[in-house]
Amino acid sequence: MTRPGRVICVGHAAFDSVYRIDAFPVRPTKVTASRHDRSVGGMAANAACAIAALGGEVSLWGPIGDDETGIRITDELRSAGVVADPGFVVPGARSSHSAIIVEGSGERLIVSYRGNALEAPETLIGERPLDADVVLIDVRWPAGARHAAARARGLGIPIVLDAEMGNVGLVRSLVPVADHLIFSEPGWAEWLGHAPDEQETRAALRKLVEAGARLAAVTLGERGVLYAAASAEGSILQRQEAPEGLAGVGGQEEHRGVAYLPAFPVVAVETLGAGDTFHGAYALALAEGQSLPQALRFASAAAALRCTRSGGRAALPGRQEVLALLAA
Repeated sequence: MTRPGRVICVGHAAFDSVYRIDAFPVRPTKVTASRHDRSVGGMAANAACAIAALGGEVSLWGPIGDDETGIRITDELRSAGVVADPGFVVPGARSSHSAIIVEGSGERLIVSYRGNALEAPETLIGERPLDADVVLIDVRWPAGARHAAARARGLGIPIVLDAEMGNVGLVRSLVPVADHLIFSEPGWAEWLGHAPDEQETRAALRKLVEAGARLAAVTLGERGVLYAAASAEGSILQRQEAPEGLAGVGGQEEHRGVAYLPAFPVVAVETLGAGDTFHGAYALALAEGQSLPQALRFASAAAALRCTRSGGRAALPGRQEVLALLAA
């Protein structure tokens, strides 16, 4: 690469207050937190911070209010190295913020207040130059997502869709225009309308690629990633190597163009933000010209490292850490 990969992240920015406790109580009561952190949050914003930590050039296009929370979000983004355009501050709007409870195992409970900044129209984007190699879109700002996707599609800029649960109607409208579809496991079940078995997942991923997607994937946390990918010629990529086994994913080998990427074995301390780190790292890898399998491994390594430590932006892995894990 003669220059860093350039990514625009479109969607949700929030401010998170994270409380760490030993274990979730079995009934409502008072619990003492062992630690309290405050950091930027939201799917697109977290991905943008991950990209910046990995050495990419990244801008966030996401509406926030002109309230105190919005000021904190902007300060955090700029400290992380993310370009936060003041044109996305909506006068009089309320910014998103969350209280996040993380227990000793690393699992979390998230209580979110979305505010109303995400109701901003697509005119907030307008005709801003799409000066990027890749556009990453989440599902929290519907008007902005549709507008940015349409413009990126018209310019031939690859679109990565973070297909999380919570707005299946928006996901359905974006799937036909996005190039790289990455579903969380809950988002995948919401997309299909039920929790599928492995055979149905493989068939559905294959159909998405046959319909035009470059990549269709479901992230399964510590169980890895199932994905179908298109070759340079547009046909389904047929990988030669097959996994030894799909622990927790059915135990079947790769077949008919659907592959399995195991997760990197790490000792997880916290899962908060791991999915957003995966999406950001994948988008950056694409922007750098990595192949689809390489981009997935890069993203998987970054997400795994994020799980090995607690904290907000400070827990994001750097480029050399990811490369070292890939080499190992």
